Amino acid sequence: MKKALVLALTVLMVLSLATAAFAVEVTYEGKVGVKLSGDSEGDVKNDPSFDKDPLEAKITVDFTKDYGDGVTAGVKTKVEAHGDAYKDQDAGEDGNGIFDPEDVKKEFVFDGAGWIQVERDLFTVKAATKLNDQVGRDLKEYKIEEKAGLDLKLTAIDGLTVTTVLNNGTYLNYVVKGEYADDLFTVGGGFQSSEDIKQAFGVYGTLNLIDGLVINGEFGSRDDNTEDKEDAGTAIFATAAYDLDALSTKAGFLMLDRVAFGPSADKDDLDNENWRINELLRTNEADPTATPDFMISGANFTVLFADAAYQLTDEFEVNGYFDYLLSVKDADDKKVDKLDDVMSYKVGASYTFDDLKFEGWFKGFVGTQFGGKATYTLAEDVDTSFEVTSTKASEEAKDSKLAYTAKIVATL
Repeated sequence: MKKALVLALTVLMVLSLATAAFAVEVTYEGKVGVKLSGDSEGDVKNDPSFDKDPLEAKITVDFTKDYGDGVTAGVKTKVEAHGDAYKDQDAGEDGNGIFDPEDVKKEFVFDGAGWIQVERDLFTVKAATKLNDQVGRDLKEYKIEEKAGLDLKLTAIDGLTVTTVLNNGTYLNYVVKGEYADDLFTVGGGFQSSEDIKQAFGVYGTLNLIDGLVINGEFGSRDDNTEDKEDAGTAIFATAAYDLDALSTKAGFLMLDRVAFGPSADKDDLDNENWRINELLRTNEADPTATPDFMISGANFTVLFADAAYQLTDEFEVNGYFDYLLSVKDADDKKVDKLDDVMSYKVGASYTFDDLKFEGWFKGFVGTQFGGKATYTLAEDVDTSFEVTSTKASEEAKDSKLAYTAKIVATL
């Protein structure tokens, strides 16, 4: 621990000197919080106790040098301390999202990458120590493995960008895709291949028909075995969002082969929480209450979902979310009947008065929950909050679990 601390301080000192000499861009991020929480369920009671929530610190140093004539190079270094006690180091941008003992996060994490880029009128080519990409946009097909390689972007036509990424691990990985963007619409698609995903392709598009209305759609296909095309998995994801003055609405359709596509999306890419059926099927994290029956029985899912929020006044907002599972099929493409928990929903309201905000909600999925939360902003980026929830794990559950948490968090 002492050696790691000395090493970290040495790195920070060197980086500080480099900043003075070479005008290196240095960014600092951090978050610290302390919470007091407890709960009770029937005769079982957990007395209130203090804990950290969260504790994070990260420094990023980004150095770029311009050599002239369109040639640049750079190195980005990250130093991260604390964070989660356990974190899947393979998850997120470049990983498999599967936890194993080697994924336990160390006290200090050092990471970084470098690149050299040549930019011309019709193309930009970059050689980098770490590169990855994917053909998916909203579905988030798995990226190719992050390795050293080349990234070539062609921009011969206004609005059209063709990207080719090549890198090499034990297998030659590649992504080839194109996108054309205009004020009215965007359309794109491409192919990718890597060691674990032998072949994948996707097409997507966006329509901006009128002010406030945005329609997105994507189709994707993944095949782990190029010799047997019947094993290819497909997905369709479409949404329509409309914002007008105080009203904000969104509706969507998801048809997903979860064996091929999920769970592949990071929770930060999702709109709400992983209790929603459409997001639970796409994210790495399981539902916090319980695993629903259809997740165990099914492999192919079709979901309709919608949400809306209306600002009644500047201070008062009402909102609601609704997901409905239309169908579930097993690995043999046979419909699975008599499933429970095929609907998830949430209705809520919030009231904001200066630095004080009140929220209340009722939601249901595997179980149901009433909840309320009060948040007070002490200063910019410093919040205190108190939350109380009453959760019933299922309809058959005898007792509800009453939980409460008081918290203060500062974002640095």
